[in-house]
Amino acid sequence: MALKAPRYVCLSDLHLGAAYSILTYADAQGRPDPGRPSDTQIAFGSALRELLSTTDGPPPTLILLGDVLDMGLSPMGDVAAAFRCFVETVMQDGGRPVFAPRVLYVPGNHDHHLWRIAQDQQYQDALQQGRVEDDLIKHTALFEPAGEEAEASRIGSAMLTRLAAGCPGLADARVDIAYPNLGLLDASRKRCVVLHHGHYIDPMYRVMTMLNAQAPGRSAGRNPAAVTVSDLEGQNGAWVDFMWSDLGSSGLTGAGAGKLYEVMRDAAASHDFSQRLAALLVAKLDQNFGMSGSTDVFQGVTVSQLVLGALDATLGRGAESQRDGYAEVMSTDDVADLRWYLSGPVKLQLEQAGLQPSALDFSFVFGHSHKPFEDELPVPGYDRPVGIFNTGGWVMDQPTMTSTQGASAMFIDDALNIASLRLFNDPVNGRVPPVHARGIGGFRDRDNPMLAALAAGIERSAPAWEAFSRHAQQATQSRATLLLDEFFTASVSVLADARAGMAARTRTAARTQA
Repeated sequence: MALKAPRYVCLSDLHLGAAYSILTYADAQGRPDPGRPSDTQIAFGSALRELLSTTDGPPPTLILLGDVLDMGLSPMGDVAAAFRCFVETVMQDGGRPVFAPRVLYVPGNHDHHLWRIAQDQQYQDALQQGRVEDDLIKHTALFEPAGEEAEASRIGSAMLTRLAAGCPGLADARVDIAYPNLGLLDASRKRCVVLHHGHYIDPMYRVMTMLNAQAPGRSAGRNPAAVTVSDLEGQNGAWVDFMWSDLGSSGLTGAGAGKLYEVMRDAAASHDFSQRLAALLVAKLDQNFGMSGSTDVFQGVTVSQLVLGALDATLGRGAESQRDGYAEVMSTDDVADLRWYLSGPVKLQLEQAGLQPSALDFSFVFGHSHKPFEDELPVPGYDRPVGIFNTGGWVMDQPTMTSTQGASAMFIDDALNIASLRLFNDPVNGRVPPVHARGIGGFRDRDNPMLAALAAGIERSAPAWEAFSRHAQQATQSRATLLLDEFFTASVSVLADARAGMAARTRTAARTQA
C-alpha cells in the first residue's frame, strides 16, 4: 500500500556552484565543475525519487529555502550551470517531473540578488500596466491570496524558470519568489508554518537596523515589536548585497570573498576585518552623503565609532559563536536572536494577515546555520511552544568534522505536519549517521502522520539511502582533507615569511650596531 505523499519538500543551503558544496563535482585537486553533478548529488536525486515513488498522491511542491545558489562567491555562469544540473539530476526522472510544476524560492544571503532581480521585474511590470510605483517592493505577502488574485500577486524568477523549463519534461516549470518569509496556512487557519532562510535572525545581516536604533530618538532595532520585515529589508537589503555580491571585488580581505568564512571562524581576524570594513563604509558615507568619520552623531560618538561598534558586535560576536559553537546547534545568543525575530517581525506579519499568533499551532523552518535540528521553543506572544526546524547545509567549509553540521530536508503534509528527513551529519566517528526521519518529540510526534509516513518511505528505499550515505561521507571527508592540506600549506608559507622577516630584521640590527 502506497503512503500519502507530502504536500511540500523543503531544501536549503545547497550552495550550488561553490567548490565547498558536496553537491558540486570537484576533481582530486578540488577544482570544481559546476555543470557536472557530484556523486552525492546523483545519489541524492536517485534516493529521493525512489522515496517519493513509494507515496500516493500528486507530486509535492519543492520549496528552496535560500542559499541554494552561491551567487555571492561564484560567477553567474557557474550558478546557472549548477542550477540546471540540479534540475536535471533531482527534479526530473527520465523526462518525468518529480515535483509540481511550480517551485517556490525563498532567497537567502548568498542568493539575495535573485530578490533584487525580482524587485526590478515587478517594478517594470507595473510600468507596463501604466502604474508608477513610489519605490521597489520590500517584501512579498506572507500568504498567497486566494482565487484570481493569486496569479497577479506572484513574482517569478525569469532566469530560474528558463533554466528549469529547458530540461526534459519540465516545459511547464515555473519558479516564483517569496521573500523574506513564506507562510503556509491550513484550511482551519489554526495551524501555520513560516519559512525563512535565517539571515535576518543573524545580527550580522541587520547591521543597518542596529545602527538605526542607535540614532537619537530611535529604539526600533532594540524593540522587536517595532521592527517589520519591510524595515529589515529596506534598511539592510543593500548591505546584504554588499556583503555577498560585491565583497569579492572590494579587496577587503586581500584573498577574495571565499576567505570570509575563515575570518568568521577567528575572533582576532574578525576584529581586523571589522576595522577594514568600517573604514570602507565610512568612506562610502562620506562619498555619498558628505558624512565624514569624525562627524559627531550624538554625545561625542562619531560615525566611525558607531559603525565599528556595530560591526564588531555582529562580526565579532559571530566569530566567537562559530568558534565556540561546534558542539551545539545554537548558542544562547543565537536563541535570543531567534526569539527576537519570531516575537517581532514574524508576529507582526501574522497579525497584519489577520491572524492571532497566540492562538496558532505554529512552526518555523529556517536554514543558514548549516546545523540541522528539531526542537520546541517558548516565544513571547505565542501561547504554545513554537516548533523549530532547521534544514542544515550541504557544505564542507572547514577542515575539521563537527557532529552538529549536516543537512536535512523538511517534508510537510496538507495539514502542515512536519517531519525532518535527516540526511547526514559530518562523520566524526568514521561514518555518517544513517538517513532517518525525525520530529521534535512529545505529543507532536505522536500525532504526526507525516513522521510515520516518512519513516516508512525511508525503510522502503533503504538501499538507495545507504548508497547516498556512502557518497556523502566520502565527499565530506575528501573536502575536509583538501582544506586541511590548504591550511597547512598556508601555515608553512606564513611561517616561512615570518622567519624571513625575522632574519632580515636581525641583519639590519647587526649592521646598525656595526
